[in-house]
Amino acid sequence: MTAAIWMHREALGAGVTALVLLALTLWTLQTLRELSHLRERMSRLADGLALLTDTTEAGLSTVLREIEALGRRRAAPRASRATVSRRVVAAAKNGARLDHIAGTESLSESEVRLHLKLAEAGERAS
Repeated sequence: MTAAIWMHREALGAGVTALVLLALTLWTLQTLRELSHLRERMSRLADGLALLTDTTEAGLSTVLREIEALGRRRAAPRASRATVSRRVVAAAKNGARLDHIAGTESLSESEVRLHLKLAEAGERAS
């Protein structure tokens, strides 16, 4: 009988050990799944942060270029409207193209046309 009790205890111990190992295996698998999800979320977070960083850098460099351009435009002395108008009319009479005059005077082409029309209207009124 003692041998049967020993076998029963050994079987019970093996069964308990198997159950503990099964529980540890299931717990480990669940933890690995959660870690996999966490790794995926961290990867998406890192990608989003990289995109945000790149966008911010590009935006700030664009703002810096615009501020520098504004500083350069203000640094140039401002000519009076009459002086600009005389130069635009003189350049047009000398055969300069509209886009060339606009670039030289830092005006839009529509502003150059306006100066030319105003000069024509002034000549007709005189």
